[in-house]
Amino acid sequence: MVSPDGVSAGVCSGGEAFALLDALWETAPVGLVYFDTELRHRRLNGAVLDIDGGTAEERLGRTLEEVHGESGRLIADGLREVIATGRPRHDVALQGRLWHGRGELQEWSFNQFPVRDANGEIIGAGLVVSDVTEAERTRRQLADAAAQRQHALNRYQSLVEATSAAVWIREPDGTASQDSPSLRAITGQSVDQYRGWGFLDAVHPDDTAPTRAAWLAAVTGGAPFTHTNRLRTADGGYRWFRARAVPVRTEGRIVEWVGTETDIDDEVRSRHRLDVLAGATLAVNAALDPEAELTALADAVVPAFADLCRVYLIDPVAPGAGVVTGQRSVTRVAAGVRPAPPIDERFAFAAGHPVSRSVHSAAPVLDPAPVDDRGGWPGTPQMWAWGRQAELNSTLVAPVLSSGRVIAALMFLACGDRSPYTDDDLALVTELAARASTAVEHALRFEQTRQVSLALQNSMLTEPPPPAAIGIGGLEVEVRYLPATADLEVGGDWYDAFGLPGGDLALAVGDVAGHDLSAAATMGQLRSMLRALAFDSEGDPSYVLRRLDRAASRLGVTRFTTLLYGRVLCAGGRRLFRWSNAGHPPPLIVDPDGTPRIVAGHVDVVLGADPARPRRDQEIELAPGSTLLLYTDGLVERRRDSDDDATAALLRLARDAAGLPLAAFCDHLVRETTADTGDDIAVLALRARR
Repeated sequence: MVSPDGVSAGVCSGGEAFALLDALWETAPVGLVYFDTELRHRRLNGAVLDIDGGTAEERLGRTLEEVHGESGRLIADGLREVIATGRPRHDVALQGRLWHGRGELQEWSFNQFPVRDANGEIIGAGLVVSDVTEAERTRRQLADAAAQRQHALNRYQSLVEATSAAVWIREPDGTASQDSPSLRAITGQSVDQYRGWGFLDAVHPDDTAPTRAAWLAAVTGGAPFTHTNRLRTADGGYRWFRARAVPVRTEGRIVEWVGTETDIDDEVRSRHRLDVLAGATLAVNAALDPEAELTALADAVVPAFADLCRVYLIDPVAPGAGVVTGQRSVTRVAAGVRPAPPIDERFAFAAGHPVSRSVHSAAPVLDPAPVDDRGGWPGTPQMWAWGRQAELNSTLVAPVLSSGRVIAALMFLACGDRSPYTDDDLALVTELAARASTAVEHALRFEQTRQVSLALQNSMLTEPPPPAAIGIGGLEVEVRYLPATADLEVGGDWYDAFGLPGGDLALAVGDVAGHDLSAAATMGQLRSMLRALAFDSEGDPSYVLRRLDRAASRLGVTRFTTLLYGRVLCAGGRRLFRWSNAGHPPPLIVDPDGTPRIVAGHVDVVLGADPARPRRDQEIELAPGSTLLLYTDGLVERRRDSDDDATAALLRLARDAAGLPLAAFCDHLVRETTADTGDDIAVLALRARR
């Protein structure tokens, strides 16, 4: 349908609305005619016959010129303009005689408008005709008749624009005095319950206040009204509806509102399911521990999708066993829902329980039965009592698989006025379970890789030599290693301290780029090669690093690797530390008075970048009572540190712990670090006793 203004109207979804339009067409006090694009009569109402005489058969299928001659041509000229321009013509006055001049002299007022199909294409023209002959004789009668005709026309236009699933008419103040059988058929209200402000009683309690506020704002401002809320249906459930209304004006004054209610429940729930799936997927992927992932999923779906979500960790199921056993892992209950009763962590469900059915079939299960219809549900008495009190109306269970075995089951419960779960919701939990299974598989593989990497790395991080085994007296060595946090894999940070054939003490701290098993393996190879080259050579640290760089590069061992290697030696009665730095953080010295400082010096290129580049040595005295600290960047790195505050923070930590025993000194640095990247931390500290 198309309004007289040429505005496409909503298509009525019910026969009652069509009947209402037909009734308005036939009973309107103005003449209504519809023409095709050739301006042949296609439909007219009885008012046309009352105004102009003749019969419908004399008009249908014929043009205006064929029926009315010159007067018809004048009317047709205006309609052709409307079809050509797509713009309506209002209040067109015409005087003449119909039926080829044989009729009485009359005066008419026309409203001409284009008629469009659902795609906006013009398929004809409409004509609203009023006989104003008598009105010209009696001005007072003309005013009353014109007001009635205009009111009827405006109501017709507004109704055509707004017609949808259910149509209603409200008073200028927003109350309902006229009945709306189509809306009451949805809500199940009686006429008395509906009238006044009673129509708001069918709105969901959570939506009543915002719906009333939005409606009153539209009534006060006189603007078209659009609002979405849930309505209680005749069966006691709730569905989403979109309300739309337009004001009907006469002489600029709102005389009533014409509105519709359209059922959009399927659309809203479909969009809601996508939001739940996206939120749950994001939450699951943010965790790497399998139980943490399932916990995150439960948090994401309550209350958005379920009133209660419970995660069951499933024991291996013996072939042919009906009972499913395991441990309850997570329970989440929506606010306002009666808390679930405390029950044993262990569970045993018989074969008919939805969890058992889902586990045995390795597929999601929808149980739409209310709680009082137990059927195969033998659950605990406590949960049955809770289900009755919480008005449990349906249950969904989805399995989580790993390596083809169900390792967990996710149970979702809908209670109270939440709509019972449907097959569409079953499709959602199927996708949720699939994504959870993928995430769990990834997490298990990650954890296995992490454990292998950690075991490999720990196997290569040997204990430092005790003071008695160090060839230089008065030295104490402590080391610490803290693997990366759970969101990173174990990487390639390492330390080493070992005696050299000539009695010197070798110290090394390195960092292989990457956080994976490959980085840990590369670290192990470089550590072994460094030990071998250091033992085989009496050369300076720079010489050892040059040989290590060449050998590792030629063998294809090295990745981007930073390394600080040095040796503690005695010369002229003094203890010295001589080192070479391949792109690593510089050493930190705590002087005997407790003042810490970063030792400035040469920093050469990392290993693997350019094996032919020369390397340099540097040296510092280790005064009695001083402490030397070597470390990887995991101890100091911060995501945002434009002012080098991380280095200053490390110096403050070293100053605060300077007087502690060396073991406590190392513990303090690792425990209190301000680093926030979650990277590996390797620390090697040497103290020269007084």
